[in-house]
Amino acid sequence: MIVWRRRLQENKGNNIDSILLEHFQREIWSKVPHLEEKPDEVKVVNATPLIDITEDLRECARKEYGLNLADIDLRVFGKFDSNLLAGSIKVRPAVHIVHDAIVTGKLRRGQTIFEATSGNFGIALGQIAKLGIDVVTLVSRKLQEGVFEELRNEKVRIINLDMDICPAPGMKDNPNLLVAKATASNIRSQLSELGFDPAIFDKSLSEVEKLLASQDIINLAKFLAKIYGCFCPEQYDK
Repeated sequence: MIVWRRRLQENKGNNIDSILLEHFQREIWSKVPHLEEKPDEVKVVNATPLIDITEDLRECARKEYGLNLADIDLRVFGKFDSNLLAGSIKVRPAVHIVHDAIVTGKLRRGQTIFEATSGNFGIALGQIAKLGIDVVTLVSRKLQEGVFEELRNEKVRIINLDMDICPAPGMKDNPNLLVAKATASNIRSQLSELGFDPAIFDKSLSEVEKLLASQDIINLAKFLAKIYGCFCPEQYDK
């Protein structure tokens, strides 16, 4: 708590949206695991529930591997992540990244968040969408329909790419400029349908095609956020 209060003081006057921050803390921050710092202690608030899975592990070891762990003194616990807000394992990083963006003045009401996702992070960002922040995700053609449905249920807007999402910047397949041009046209159309000015996209078309040719969807999300004056959580850089 002291850390974000200190950041508020450091960034006082730097365009911090205090109404968004208050709403975020009440509706989201107070419900997810986070550290609360006081002068004499640091404690975990809303810790993820731990489930004792010792007997399940012993049974699995016996049946699957022929190992007898009955006489071994051990206790094994697993994190029960399905109890987290939105039931997504990515809610912790998503919430902390967005919280930091708000207290440093990088994210305000009326802005849009762009991010590439294979599912979990986008679902977690859906909680932010409920606060009135527009969330647009770049997703892979191989995303399961159930994930698409969850994203839509969370009010996340989707740009469906006709290519796979690169796991991380720098891990790229062979460039294919023809596919990149076709995909860029598809993205332009979807952005226009979502209300974004296609003229801005057209001015940066060559850079978009370059990123698509390298299948660098992670940096494409950053780039779209940049040219449209939006925010990108940059989860892969955290």
